[in-house]
Amino acid sequence: MEATMFEAGSRSAPPAPPFFVMEAHGEGVRLPLSSGTVVLSRLGAGRSRLRALAPSVKYVLEGEEVYEIEGRTRRLGAGEFMLVEAGVEFEARTNGPQRTTGLCIYLSTDGDAAVAGDPALGLGRALSGSRIDPLAATLGNYARLLADRPAAGPALARRIVHEATIGAEDYLAAFANRLERLACLKQSTRIETLQRVERARCFLHDHAARPVTLEEVATHAALSRFHLTRSFSEVFGLPPLAYHRRLRLEAAARLLKSHAASATDIAAQLGYASLSAFTRAFRGTFGVPPSRVGELA
Repeated sequence: MEATMFEAGSRSAPPAPPFFVMEAHGEGVRLPLSSGTVVLSRLGAGRSRLRALAPSVKYVLEGEEVYEIEGRTRRLGAGEFMLVEAGVEFEARTNGPQRTTGLCIYLSTDGDAAVAGDPALGLGRALSGSRIDPLAATLGNYARLLADRPAAGPALARRIVHEATIGAEDYLAAFANRLERLACLKQSTRIETLQRVERARCFLHDHAARPVTLEEVATHAALSRFHLTRSFSEVFGLPPLAYHRRLRLEAAARLLKSHAASATDIAAQLGYASLSAFTRAFRGTFGVPPSRVGELA
């Protein structure tokens, strides 16, 4: 791969982790893909074969990246991320015609870092994360900053690796906790089912501004309506449409608290047939009518 490396740090300071900017696919130049490396990629169409020495998190800021990992295809769109275990060989592809901008961080494996790889979580197959996970927000902020000012990369690399490692550990802990709630499923299907349930949850957040049907959520998650409803309820405590309704009503409560809109306007925006229907739904969720939203914590 072709890459540009920025040198950083004063003589008195400890050396900063390396920071690279990749602007073309290619072979012949091998990057030291080890713990502490940060790579900003701005790539046109092409493909590369990779094998990293450390676990990594890959984030797409603009465009789409396609990964072939152990016979499976993983697609990352804008705002999405993926964790990959150390030692996994994979192919990365970008299709163009527009350049794809992404950030790849090779995480710290010092001490007892959980991201060093947990076979029980199947990191060898990679874990995909959604745009609504806190780690996605952290990665997005740094990716935008580096895309605008790549020269800032050397000074920020150590902090980026540190925060991404903590965020990845938090993500894995949450993932493991949710995985336990699907204990009724076979081990071989639990991880894939949870990832599809997470895909459904992301869809619900992305479409909080309008009503959705169970059929379209199930189609997006590639699960039957029955399996989606059962698994989603096990993981998040509510069936998908009830989760979506609460999500929308929580947004309504924030608008009411800030006096950004009236209850009548919000009821119309959310698609309720009348103010009274909205009031019943609001009371059923929060225990108070919209007029008493100030009592909510």
